Amino acid sequence: MDFMDEKEKKPLMNLETITGNRKDPGFFRELWQQARLVYFLLRDPEVPFYLKLLPFTAVLYLLWPLDILPDVAPFLGQLDDLTALLVGAKVFIELAPAHVVVRYLDQIREEDGFSPLDPVNEKIIIDPQPDADEQ
Repeated sequence: MDFMDEKEKKPLMNLETITGNRKDPGFFRELWQQARLVYFLLRDPEVPFYLKLLPFTAVLYLLWPLDILPDVAPFLGQLDDLTALLVGAKVFIELAPAHVVVRYLDQIREEDGFSPLDPVNEKIIIDPQPDADEQ
């Protein structure tokens, strides 16, 4: 019996739907994973102390009485606070040692039932010297 969708010519059931091992989490799940990643990185001794100050400065901005946008408007006032938290967390994760981030992120994704990240390095490599055949 063939479980194929006639319109799109894709299988209706595959290994990911059967096992529940999905590749990408949704937006809110990814935010939750990032928050847990920040928590694990703060506790890891391999992350330098000065980097651990970044998330705390974002929280300090949240508690500071002066804001870039005043909290008079119902939604706009909290938007700069949320942005400061998200940017502080993102910069902290980006500056933390890559091997530590990958280790914890794979652990978090596995606990949530998602497939681990691909081991392929996603950097763009530009060859500064063209091939001799192209000249």
